[in-house]
Amino acid sequence: MNDFTFGISTKVFFGCDAIKNLVPICEGRGITKILMITGRTATKQSPHFQSLLKQLDLAGIKVRVFSEVEADPSAETVEQGVRLLQESQADAIVAFGGGSPMDAAKSINMVNANGGSILDYLYGRRTITKSGRPLICIPTTAGTGSEVTAAAVTTDRHSKQKIGVSHELMMPVAAIVDPVLHASMPPEVTAATGIDALTHAVEAFVAVKANPITDALAIQAIKLIGNSLRHAYWHGDDLEARSNMAAASLIAGAAFTNAGLGAVHGIAHPIGARFGISHGVANGIMLPYVLDYYRQAGNAKLRDIAEALGMNTHLLTEKEAQAGAITAINSLKKDVAIPDTLADVQIPPAAIESICKDAATYRLLPNSPRQPAMEDLKIIVTNAFDKISQ
Repeated sequence: MNDFTFGISTKVFFGCDAIKNLVPICEGRGITKILMITGRTATKQSPHFQSLLKQLDLAGIKVRVFSEVEADPSAETVEQGVRLLQESQADAIVAFGGGSPMDAAKSINMVNANGGSILDYLYGRRTITKSGRPLICIPTTAGTGSEVTAAAVTTDRHSKQKIGVSHELMMPVAAIVDPVLHASMPPEVTAATGIDALTHAVEAFVAVKANPITDALAIQAIKLIGNSLRHAYWHGDDLEARSNMAAASLIAGAAFTNAGLGAVHGIAHPIGARFGISHGVANGIMLPYVLDYYRQAGNAKLRDIAEALGMNTHLLTEKEAQAGAITAINSLKKDVAIPDTLADVQIPPAAIESICKDAATYRLLPNSPRQPAMEDLKIIVTNAFDKISQ
């Protein structure tokens, strides 16, 4: 067994009505002023968000709301948030929403503490040395696991790249995971975020940096998603299914923040940045094609993935069982209406070259269990247009 390190410093409060823990957390830390970061969507108008603001007000905790975070937050949005954090003189940050507000909150907090601009960190011109103010994350979707990760992704609009920064000093101090907040997610958001969580778990499971702890977390997340995503998609008010998906997202986040990601994310990031495809959908399209690339070289962990998704592999050969992981993922994708190909989301084949050039620079690409050269990336992405090997 290879040597490894594992850590997660975020304290997790999980369960229906866990949102009630926010005020006690703030009081316990002496927090009196908050910058609340959320998205531009209906989240900020939700009854849960308004109730949360009321609870904080009754506790005498002042709140400044920054609700300008778009999907795949841009460098400009991060810089705007840094200015607002400085103006507000808040002594803590609360992120309320999906992965984008949580990622933006991490970046805003980090840049404010360390100086410069977010672009300095995206391109390695500055290093992170300070942790910033206490960050509390409250996810309203079950996909990114960002509430327990050290990573944040920012979009550089000028280069049309999505670039991640990760450092242990960016970890949230607390995560409040309340499945009740997820019950209003539309089916298409449930599907995209659920497949995002599945991708995190699968990539962490097969990663070069995987270890026994991350394997245990990742395979449990895969099982929960296989058992619950369909039901959450079709019956959004089922709190048991929502709880399972919320737990799966969180567990997958803990797995990949330690084991890392790989080629699926490397390819999905330029797809999202260049064509506005949601991160979960981009991951969902590419996952089977990248796994097929791994399967061609043989990867015993694919059998475990197939079994975790409910496939009986006892009468299958090793090759058949490994291919079963792809079959099971495609079946799940079909049942929750995730597109099969890049053509299905109107991406032109002429984009193959630029997508692959960007993917080749992904910092975690070497963490893939089979190392794709540029020609390999072109084959994978071309297959994702033509539905080859599926």
